[in-house]
Amino acid sequence: MTDFIKRNSQNKELVAWLLLIFLAIVWGMSFILIKKITGVYNAVEIGGGRVLVAMITLSPWMIKNRKEFPKEREKAFYLVLLGFIGFFIPAMIFAYVGSRINSSLAGTLNSTTPIFTLIIGAVFFSQLISKFQIIGIMLGFAGSLLLILSGNDGELNFANPNSLLVLGATVMYGYNVNIIGKYLKGVKAVNITAFSLIVVGIISFSMLTFFTDFFTKSFDPANTREFLYLIVLGGFNSAFAVVLFNYVLQITSPLFGSSVTYLIPIVATIAGFLDGEVISVWHYLGMGVILIGVYLINKK
Repeated sequence: MTDFIKRNSQNKELVAWLLLIFLAIVWGMSFILIKKITGVYNAVEIGGGRVLVAMITLSPWMIKNRKEFPKEREKAFYLVLLGFIGFFIPAMIFAYVGSRINSSLAGTLNSTTPIFTLIIGAVFFSQLISKFQIIGIMLGFAGSLLLILSGNDGELNFANPNSLLVLGATVMYGYNVNIIGKYLKGVKAVNITAFSLIVVGIISFSMLTFFTDFFTKSFDPANTREFLYLIVLGGFNSAFAVVLFNYVLQITSPLFGSSVTYLIPIVATIAGFLDGEVISVWHYLGMGVILIGVYLINKK
């Protein structure tokens, strides 16, 4: 029996690591994928299309588990709110900055999510902050400032005010995590993801249908590659990846799950470099400082 438990534990650990690497690749590559489709789709079409694809991907779970939708108004409200701050608005932001900043910078700025998760948890959700975490927050902001002031040409300047929008998205992710942790503990991970997409999915469909040429572009054979990239962004990055991440948290721990934060910038930087993006010493310095800060925040 002891050997069985040990083997089962080792199998779970292996599965967790494989899923973590998969998530890092999927989320790290998303920034370069967005950059690749900005030539065909505009920001509204990318953001709305990504949310719509995510909703369609998880629609079987919405239908199957519809009776499990929370009856409490408070939980229903938070699910709708998560749709906006966890999917819709960040998707629009990353689509907008996709052609305006390097994908490697966007990937690293995205790793500030644990910093804002901690700050928002302390300010609005009565969570305690250790001295290591305070230092980590300060370093994280210092690294973010370096990236915000680092232009796409590798020079230190004020060429990237759009980077502030990425930080706005990570602030929303910070609220997203804290809301799930405090108000939606009794809701299954897949249901949280699926149900939160209902309202924003309908809004996205209406917006794309009546105010854009999204469907015309998507079914144009000349745009097949870009459409497939969008399906990957919505189906894997915004749907299955979130569910898988929640599963990793269930079989391991939040500390282990947060280690994906260290891997995403590496994947995003490699993808950007292979695509010909300029990566300067200031970029590397900012990335390094942010990752040290995130490490200290997660240090026990």
